Amino acid sequence: MIPLFAVIGFRLRDRKIRLWFPLFLAWLVLLPVILLLLPVFCIVCLVGRVNPLRALFTGWRVLAGLKGTHIEVDDSKVLILVSIV
Repeated sequence: MIPLFAVIGFRLRDRKIRLWFPLFLAWLVLLPVILLLLPVFCIVCLVGRVNPLRALFTGWRVLAGLKGTHIEVDDSKVLILVSIV
């Protein structure tokens, strides 16, 4: 299953800010664009001698693998946290 939310957190000195970004809204907005580009993608795959179904499956697996990603960058003044749920 593809990730549905991303949490982005900042710590600037003593202030903590946490933002929830709904990725499912981004997927809904990108869906028409993806559907329009699907024939172009298939043609490019066939020209490059790549199986389009296998390429789509691999892309789906990469998106699904993003779930649970946790990135933390810490500095003496700023902490940035990105977590994909």
